[in-house]
Amino acid sequence: MSSTIEHFSHPEHELTLKENDVFEDTATCYVCNRTVIGSPTYTCTNRRADDDDNDIRCKKFYLHQTCAELPPHLFQHDMHNQHLLSLELRSHGYYCDRCELQVKFAYVCDPCNYGLCVACTFPCPPDDEQRELHHEGHQEHTLVLLQRQALFKCDACWVEAKDISYICKTCEFWIHKKCALSPSIIAEPANHHHPLHLIFSIPDEHRYFSRWCNICSDYVPVDSWMYYCHQCTYFVHMKCATAPALNETEAAGSDNHPDLIEFPLHSLEALSDFMTPRFSKFQVDFEREHKDATATGPNDQHRIEEHWSHPDHPLELFQFTTNEHDDDDEEDDDNNTTGLICDGCIQPITVTHPSYYGCTQCKFLLHSVCATKLPIVLPIGSSSSHPQHSLALTMKTRFYAALDCGVCGCATNGFYYICQACDMKIDICCAFLPSRIKYKSHNHHPLILRPLLGRGCSVSRTLIIGGMEYGCEICSNFLISVSCVFYPSTMKHKYDDHSITLRYPPFFYQGVFYCELCEGVNNQWWLYHCDESDHSFHSRCLCKPHRVKLGGTIILDNNEEKHTFVCVYKLNVRKNSPLYICVVCRLGYSGGLYLECEGCGVLICPECMTKIEG
Repeated sequence: MSSTIEHFSHPEHELTLKENDVFEDTATCYVCNRTVIGSPTYTCTNRRADDDDNDIRCKKFYLHQTCAELPPHLFQHDMHNQHLLSLELRSHGYYCDRCELQVKFAYVCDPCNYGLCVACTFPCPPDDEQRELHHEGHQEHTLVLLQRQALFKCDACWVEAKDISYICKTCEFWIHKKCALSPSIIAEPANHHHPLHLIFSIPDEHRYFSRWCNICSDYVPVDSWMYYCHQCTYFVHMKCATAPALNETEAAGSDNHPDLIEFPLHSLEALSDFMTPRFSKFQVDFEREHKDATATGPNDQHRIEEHWSHPDHPLELFQFTTNEHDDDDEEDDDNNTTGLICDGCIQPITVTHPSYYGCTQCKFLLHSVCATKLPIVLPIGSSSSHPQHSLALTMKTRFYAALDCGVCGCATNGFYYICQACDMKIDICCAFLPSRIKYKSHNHHPLILRPLLGRGCSVSRTLIIGGMEYGCEICSNFLISVSCVFYPSTMKHKYDDHSITLRYPPFFYQGVFYCELCEGVNNQWWLYHCDESDHSFHSRCLCKPHRVKLGGTIILDNNEEKHTFVCVYKLNVRKNSPLYICVVCRLGYSGGLYLECEGCGVLICPECMTKIEG
């Protein structure tokens, strides 16, 4: 064949044959999408870098000599012998009907809407060199093509399927032919914006944490073959790397649900801003439809003589102002003893909702909405979290006594609703959750509040411990823990002078994220990160797994010693840290609620303190 040709795959310019040129590592053939390194290759004659009018596509156009010599038509083929097959350029998003890989060119039968990629069209290579394959993924021995189909579990992709295969006769290494001939580089993957490189095991720097496929969310074994983007720490199964991307309708799906609230909310205070109006809105709606639904108090008064949640002392009406609490703009410390926290919803009292009731003797505080607008009874069907039965509003009698919410699994010592029929207890924030939401990392479909399916959270990669989850009914593999929905998108932390932002994998980050708290590494968990200081924090290390108001004191005086105990939360973020031990029962835990003596630092667990107080 001539050293210069015209080819229908690039009609704009002539192509010239390069026998021994050194091409860039990512150079792939335009027809078969495989590397051109080491092969005679045609390139475009219009590729001068100093030509301002040069078509950028010409600079990256490569065509194997063997692909240039492919026959334009096939009159009979073993896989489709009914009609003529023609080699054609296909539109973006076209997939081979045999191997299901995305391809630009295929041998196509228009009457049957059927197409085969070049590799599937010629499954049995005529020469011995292709029958015996020297593959980078198994450098020890030569792989031999088995000329018949067999059912086996592939040592490359770990999927059991019936296929033609390459085998190693020395060590019984056995892989699908499709895996053996998979391109070393996917230059334009459908689900990612960087080229993906085929690797044959997890790189050493990423073996310290578990990995999941960024498309299907299933586990990626250490020694399996996979496609990988180093820049983004992006891993995908071989079969998932060629999965079709979302079409334009799906990608814009979130715009079809403008009425749905999108999470995560932008800050910690935003949760209170979101919830408190819902408390009063639901109370008004229920009063209209259910005559027996009553509020917890009058709508507008400056003093509540005896509130159901705090009958010992009256509650006075106050207005929050920033100059009263200059430290409120700073992040609360680990035990939440600064700032004003509502004892009902356990959310901060801020200038957004400044009206609150307080007991001057006990430091008991309630948002005005929590004090006067919450329905004492939620009728059947009122709560999306538990529509089967009515729910009654209540709280624990001891401030340090917490319970686990039946929806999110988090501990709370605030107000909660209880179903007497099921003995199910629901934190008030969870009781008023919407039945459908949007979420930033999966905003092309709405998420539905539903009973737990028993799988891990798709964004935090942690086991869901509550009884409910938000899941996508279209994408069966995506679900998110209710507790993770409450994580804010930005927050301040005492370990960082700047705002830190919640980030989702894949990350555009060269290197490995080290958590400032536990010093562990993980580039596949969501995390909080500050670009200015380059500080990172695992969300599970930074965000406390509870909605508990801390502080409050208990004085124990046995005539010999006097101790003042404060309600605190303890958590070991490092694996080898010593356990926290209750001085009474001597049981140790890596984290949880405790009563801590301000003077000597001894700890008593809430269960033992309940027994001591009688």
